[in-house]
Amino acid sequence: MRIATFNCNSIRVRLPAILAWLDKYRPDILALQETKVTDKDFPLAPIEDRGWHAAFHGEKSYNGVAILSPLPLKNISFGMRGDSGSSDTRLLRAVSGEVTIVNTYVPQGQDLESDRFRFKLDWLARLADYFKANFDPGRERVAWIGDMNVAPEAMDVYDSKAVWPHVCHCQDVADAFRAVVAVGFRDVFRKHLPDPETFTFWDYRRRNSLELNRGWRIDHILATPPLADRSCGCHVDIGPRRADRPSDHTFVYADFSPQSEPTA
Repeated sequence: MRIATFNCNSIRVRLPAILAWLDKYRPDILALQETKVTDKDFPLAPIEDRGWHAAFHGEKSYNGVAILSPLPLKNISFGMRGDSGSSDTRLLRAVSGEVTIVNTYVPQGQDLESDRFRFKLDWLARLADYFKANFDPGRERVAWIGDMNVAPEAMDVYDSKAVWPHVCHCQDVADAFRAVVAVGFRDVFRKHLPDPETFTFWDYRRRNSLELNRGWRIDHILATPPLADRSCGCHVDIGPRRADRPSDHTFVYADFSPQSEPTA
């Protein structure tokens, strides 16, 4: 099984790149964030014409999540209950086969002293409660993927000392993120990509950030143990970030074997 994630930063702008990537890599799941389009304007027809199913929910010019799959998706839901809809375009849950996918676009936070940063910390705390209430990590195969807007470790940033503290790289947000992970997830990305210079996001506003690899690892693939134990590789496809009109993120994908590998 191949599970992928991509913050497309406008699905309508990036649709040609997405369709080309789907044709080339044929994932079982592609989770998208920051689609920036209302549901009535989501480009469903060209996606379905290529044989893909889609679940999606978004808003104009802001937020938005989607999951694309060659198979119909089941048990689709949006958001976390009891939050007055504030997460409906930031969290999408669906089932594909025996795997539950939770696609999240975590709030960025804007500024350490802002209400938006406090909202980010609260959102992560509610996400931990959501996972505790809805899943049994020791038994269920759950993939938690997406743009988390969190670089929890120094190795996740090109220069930790230079950017610390930042809304995506500071003690409060790292602790909040680790509390969600502690519910029962393993970091599939770093299991297979331990190199500290492996990133997923290069800021448009930083001159030559891609060429100089001044990046961040804020796109994550995590899984509960029954699924993480089956992971056999994880990859960052940097090619689309080098293409014309790219997103500031790129595609990340992990492969999972059909069954657990035998242990020695």
